[in-house]
Amino acid sequence: MAALINTTLSVPSSLTGAVGAPRRSRLAVVARAVRCHEQVGQESSRRAVVFCGAAMVTALTAAVSGPARAEPLAGGYVDMVVDDHVRGLGEWAVRQHNKESGEKDDVQFGKVVKAQGQVVNGMNYNLFIDGKDSRGAPGTYLAEVYEKANGAGVQETLKLNEFVRLLKSS
Repeated sequence: MAALINTTLSVPSSLTGAVGAPRRSRLAVVARAVRCHEQVGQESSRRAVVFCGAAMVTALTAAVSGPARAEPLAGGYVDMVVDDHVRGLGEWAVRQHNKESGEKDDVQFGKVVKAQGQVVNGMNYNLFIDGKDSRGAPGTYLAEVYEKANGAGVQETLKLNEFVRLLKSS
C-alpha cells in the first residue's frame, strides 16, 4: 500500500518542506517514512535509522500541525500605534460628537489611549479616548470612526458611527 501511495503522489524534494505542503504531499511523506521503516528491518544501517526517524517526526508534525498562519485572519480588529493621524481622528470624533449632541453632552478631548483598526472598504477605527464631560468629570470614551480614502490617498469619507462613554471615574 505504501509503495502504491508513494508512486502515485509526488514526494517533496526535502522532508522539511512537508509542513507547508499540500495534504497529498504530506501523505506521500508519511508513505515514504513507512517504507523507510520497513527497509530498516532489512538493512541495519545507522544512517537509515536516523533518516527514517527524521522522516517520521517530520511527517507526524506536518500531519498534526498543517500549514502555519503567520498573519491574523482577515476582518478582525488589530491594535494600532497612536500616531498623529490617529490622534487627529480622535480629536475629530470628539468635535463631531459635540456637534451632533449639542451643548448638553459636550466632551473635552484629552488623549487617545488605545486604537484598533479593521481594514474594510476603507478603514474602521475603534478609538479609546480619555476626556472630560460637560461637568468636568473625567471618563473614557469609545469612538467608532469609518475613514475611506480614494486611490490617491486623499480622504473622501469620514463618519462617526458611535461615540459612547465607557467608564466613569470618581
